[in-house]
Amino acid sequence: MFFTNNLNKENELNAQGRVYYRSDKRPPEFIFKEGFSPRIKEFEADWWREAIQYRGYDNDRGINNRAVDADPAVCVCMSTKFESAAIFPLNNDDTYIYAIALPDLTQIEYVGSKGEVSLSKNPNTPADNKEIVVDLNGLQTVQARNINEFFNFSMPVSAGWPLYAYEALAYRVLPRSVICAIKCTRKEVEEEFNNSDLNLTKYLDKKIILTGPVIKNLNFCEAQLMRIGSANQVSLKLMDYGPQKIQAIQHITELKQKNELQTPNIYYGLGGKTF
Repeated sequence: MFFTNNLNKENELNAQGRVYYRSDKRPPEFIFKEGFSPRIKEFEADWWREAIQYRGYDNDRGINNRAVDADPAVCVCMSTKFESAAIFPLNNDDTYIYAIALPDLTQIEYVGSKGEVSLSKNPNTPADNKEIVVDLNGLQTVQARNINEFFNFSMPVSAGWPLYAYEALAYRVLPRSVICAIKCTRKEVEEEFNNSDLNLTKYLDKKIILTGPVIKNLNFCEAQLMRIGSANQVSLKLMDYGPQKIQAIQHITELKQKNELQTPNIYYGLGGKTF
């Protein structure tokens, strides 16, 4: 009882998790049993560095003055935005959108201007690097801003192109963290966009239609224990993912009531960003 009471008091001060989305062609009967794992697992605690392709950094402006994309071979790519998850895979095949409950985002920050990076941890960050969720979109935003400031002119759209994916990265997603799934039909649509400064006249998006019921994962676990903090001061935290389950199912149900949705495009990704 003493342990439980202490755990509950700690939880009152600690931030909880959040909902992420991932598109995958594999069916729920497989994902609900196996979860998501990277193809290359050898990097272990250092996986996040490989995922953001840090070997190519020699400054704080991404790679070749473009915001970096993730390496999907060493991580599980997700999105904080449902419609962005539907962008992937980069084809028009039918897919499933999975809702996932994991810890809140961990930021990546530059240490100096030579490309060195580190995790911005706090007392609520998972102690095990394999349990963190990396805020790739936040890093891409910083890179795009640095590119813009370095060249001292309006940033080329291509420099910040990955921002529309709103990506978050995990080392793995266990079956107990997958909340639900819904089937998604996608088709490409071409729409006009006129901007003489960028010499662009059109862009491509996908229209998405959600079909069938919201499929709930019976293996999802609302209460999960997690070690948080640094190596010097680690504590045990009870993560309550019940609110994330309710949020995800309600959000997907509301989206399904719309006849048709559209994936964000590169210009949507740049919107609202301050560089």
